[in-house]
Amino acid sequence: MSDPTHLPPHDASILRRLGEWTAAAATSPANQEKIAAWLRHDAGAPDRRVMVLAEIDYLQDQQPFFGPAELHCRDPWARGLERRLRLRQCETEVLRDDHVVTPYVELHPAIRVENGNFGLPGGRHRESGADALAFNYQPPLQELTEAEFARLQPRRFTWDRTAEEQERERLEAVFGGILPVQRCDAPWQFNLPLTSTLLDLVGLEQFMMLMHDHPEGLHRLMAFLRDQQLAYADWLEVEGVWPLNNGGHYVGAGSIGYTAALPQAGFTGRVRARDRWYGCESQESVSISPAQYREFVFPYLRAVAARYGRVYYGCCEPADPLLDCLAELPNLARVSVSPWANEAKMGEFCRTHGVAYSRKPSPNFFMAPVFDEAAVREHLAATVAAARGCRLEIIQRDVYTTHNQPLRFVRWVELVREAARDFVP
Repeated sequence: MSDPTHLPPHDASILRRLGEWTAAAATSPANQEKIAAWLRHDAGAPDRRVMVLAEIDYLQDQQPFFGPAELHCRDPWARGLERRLRLRQCETEVLRDDHVVTPYVELHPAIRVENGNFGLPGGRHRESGADALAFNYQPPLQELTEAEFARLQPRRFTWDRTAEEQERERLEAVFGGILPVQRCDAPWQFNLPLTSTLLDLVGLEQFMMLMHDHPEGLHRLMAFLRDQQLAYADWLEVEGVWPLNNGGHYVGAGSIGYTAALPQAGFTGRVRARDRWYGCESQESVSISPAQYREFVFPYLRAVAARYGRVYYGCCEPADPLLDCLAELPNLARVSVSPWANEAKMGEFCRTHGVAYSRKPSPNFFMAPVFDEAAVREHLAATVAAARGCRLEIIQRDVYTTHNQPLRFVRWVELVREAARDFVP
């Protein structure tokens, strides 16, 4: 009889041991305190504390965390699982931040997409041998003529239930008796970022020119992308594909979704858009004026966001020039405060509107030859002062190297905890 795990005993044993660690860590008092703290944070409870998250997933110099030398499974599927579990173990035992250990192994919905770029060639061009993050645009649409619009084809989606069930059976064979299997969307799985998708079609320079040369065409294309995202939401609801994301799930740009506000009233088990978080951003709008953003971008973002129960806005773009628009964004609950944002303006907005101040400190401190703790303290103190009275979360993202000193992250978490002592909820 064949082994349903399809794994060498060596790999299966490693995964089961990590599953046992996960099950124990998830029920620990420390983990339960984090969950309670996230719920108080989301609710704006008077005794809320500053939440801190350190993302080490991007690091290229990960030892002694969980780099290639720390991964022991040989099978690629098992190795991917091992990496995810060791990441959570590292966050819990080494970083000691506010990442939460969930008492299950994740099963991601198996969604297949036809016409991923609406029947057109991809617009991003990468040179062989160049940095993996580097690309330029070679857009398939140029002038938004009727002939070009005629080339656009709607995306079509199918739910591969057979493939998903096979994945479930394999996970259950590995973790049976240790951890249950729970459906969870992968980060960004159900989002269609409107402006980044737009740029895949027309490019950055053409986006800028179309606002002047062909505003009607640009509005038409944005409306097409809006309608595609809303049609996707309709399909997900009707098919019953969506899981909830109101627990230890990745939401927005690095935050965690614990909230008592979801699912909304009338929930009977089939997840609707209004029962979920939605991550909404437009980093590509950073170079246009607030007036252009309001005319060409915001109406389409707002229409999609209105479908959802709770919205996280922003990523790396500074949001302070857009606050008049964000005040009109339905169900806004958290907003990203990037390294380029005006913190004082963001703090005033978040206090006034009851929105969580989701701070992303500059990653430059980690990537400098010397980790300047005094400068980090000053940087964090400015955030604590600006966010006084807000719901504050501090999320360190976008660190790709630490000059082979990844334990800087450990010290950074300690420094955030120190700075948080001066925070006034």
